[in-house]
Parts: sequence; structure tokens; C-alpha cells
Amino acid sequence: MRVVSGVVHRFEKLKPKMSTYIPRYYDVGMNFSDDMFRGIYRDKPKHHNDMDEILQRAKTFHVEKMLLTGSSLMESRWTLQQALKYKEEGLEDDDGLKMYPQLAATVGVHPCTVMEFEDNPESHLSQLRNLITEYSHTGLIRAIGEIGLDYDRLNYAPADKQRVYFELQLKLACEFDLPLFLHMRSACDDFLDILIPFIDHTRDDGLELKNKNCLVHSFSGTSQDLDRILQHKSLRVSVNGCSLKTEENCRVASQIPLERLLLETDAPWCEIKRTHWSYQYLTKCPSTFYPVDYNAEPLGREQPGTLHDFLRVPVLKPEKLDQFFLRKQYAFPPLVKGRNEPCMIGFVAQVMSRLKNCDPDKLIEACYKNSEALFG
Repeated sequence: MRVVSGVVHRFEKLKPKMSTYIPRYYDVGMNFSDDMFRGIYRDKPKHHNDMDEILQRAKTFHVEKMLLTGSSLMESRWTLQQALKYKEEGLEDDDGLKMYPQLAATVGVHPCTVMEFEDNPESHLSQLRNLITEYSHTGLIRAIGEIGLDYDRLNYAPADKQRVYFELQLKLACEFDLPLFLHMRSACDDFLDILIPFIDHTRDDGLELKNKNCLVHSFSGTSQDLDRILQHKSLRVSVNGCSLKTEENCRVASQIPLERLLLETDAPWCEIKRTHWSYQYLTKCPSTFYPVDYNAEPLGREQPGTLHDFLRVPVLKPEKLDQFFLRKQYAFPPLVKGRNEPCMIGFVAQVMSRLKNCDPDKLIEACYKNSEALFG
């Protein structure tokens, strides 16, 4: 039990109801620095910083490892600082088991924030280089990223600038033996035209990636995009709720080979919503994906919120979180409505298992091993 901002939180150990298989998840995409995880929504504070509860809830729901994505120089540094703090804190429960998932991070500038290079590109690149070098001894940096192209959101950065700074960061990546964590939205042709020469060693300047392993994360492209990506053996693909919105999205996602598939939440974004085609595949716990019966009782009039449709965990609006009284029947603090969390990665696994007609434990284990092989 711990107290945060005057609010008491209790995380109880829950015994799996289905004992034949206990899942293990590696969430390869989580935006740790997003304000929502500190209780701030659209610049307005709504509740206490509940990151400790989020991480403990993730561990309870069998998330063993998480890769935290860097989207800017400042956010990459902050995320590494936090990951190091949790690593050094290393809290354990009464049985000596870790209370948090193992955290690692990426370093890079997202295509929507590449305009931060504009004042002095070489200086900014040098700061990224120094950050990677500074934290190299910690073992926390597992990839260069999140870098790439996003032609859906050109209001943040024009396409020509995105291409320039994608290439610039790929040149930086050639200096380190790190895989790439890549972003691609509606830009497959330019994306591959820039990336592949670094992999195939066909650039005129002779630059070549030392580590050619890459992840195209949060994939939501066309079947043609996927075919082109899969032609290159170095490239893997990860999916989240935004990859599974429509019937066509789901059809394309089903075509990702199991040996090239990774799972992520992209929290606090990309939750599987009621309006998504994939929502129909979700079922209530206990299941292979969530083998615990949480036995939550009805909330009653004195408690705000409702129970989650599938996890039977309380869910409430951000401004109500600090009003929730955590009684014995609730194993841990509530989820926040509309905010995705790493604990929800089991839903992505469940959808992909159905789409690929694959045994749940086989899919979960394959995705975990694929993630470990890429990011450690």
C-alpha cells in the first residue's frame, strides 16, 4: 500500500483463475512523457500523478517489459531519467517480486516534432548523440526512435522537412549499434526510399546501419504498404488499437506474419474503442489473455464511475479519480476513461489471435520473443 497526494492505494496480489497458462507481455510502444500520466489533460490538472499505479497495474496484468518512446530531444532525456529512477528504485513486493515492468527507452525526434531541428540542425543532432552516449552505460536505450515520416499531420511539419530530418537521424543511427523504432503514416514510398539504402548499403556516401533491425510501429497502412515493408527482412511490424479500427485495418493486420509481429498500446493513445471493428473480439476476464477473476462488486451510489466492460476494474473520468475510495473489493485504483494504459495490451493480443486464427498462448509467446529479440 502507498499514499500519493493523500490518496491511499492498495495493490493486492491476485491469483490466476486459469492456471494452465500465464501470459507475458512486452509493450513496445508507450508514451511515458505524456501529460495524461501526470494527471494533466489539455493543460488542466485533473488528478494526482498516478504513474506508480499505472506501472503496478501493468505488472499485475502480466506486462513484463515496456519500451518507452522518445518523441523529442527533451522528452527523450526526461523519459530516460524516469526509466533510470524506476530501475534504481527496484521496488519488490513481500514475495521479492518486482512491482514494476522492466523499462527501456528510445531516443529520437518524431516526424511531427522535427521542426525543433530548424534553428541549428547539427547542434541538435549533436545533443541527441551526446544523450545516447551519456546513457549508454545504463543499458536503458534500446533503439533510435521514434523517427520517420507522417504525411497525415503536415500541419506540424511539412513533408520536405520531415524527409530531411528523417535522413539526418538515420545518419546518426549509423554511429550506434541500435535498432530503429520507426513511424510511418501515409508515406510508404518516401519512407522506404530513404530508409532502405541505409539497410542495403546502396547510398552514394557509403553510410550503412550497423544494426539493420527495425520496427515499423503502430502500423495502419494498406495491404500494399505491408507487402512492400515485408519484402525487407530487417523490418518488423507492431500493432495497437489504431491499427485495428476498421474491417480493412483488421484484414491487413491479419496478414502480418507471426514471426514479424509485435504488440504495443501506444498509451495513452490508441485504445480499442467500442466504435472499432476489433471491439467485437474482446471478451470478459478470466481468459487466456487476462487469467484473473477480479470479483469487483458493483460500485454503488457512493462511488463515481462504472466497471470496465471486460476487466471488471473501476473506470471513471479524470476529475473523479481522486474522489475514489479504494475499498477491499477493488484490487487497485481505477482506470481513467479514455486513457489507454499498458495493462490493456492483452486486448491487442486477443484481437490478433482471433484475426490470425492462432492459439492465444502461441501468439502471446511469439510476440514476446519477437520483442525480446529486437529490443532485449
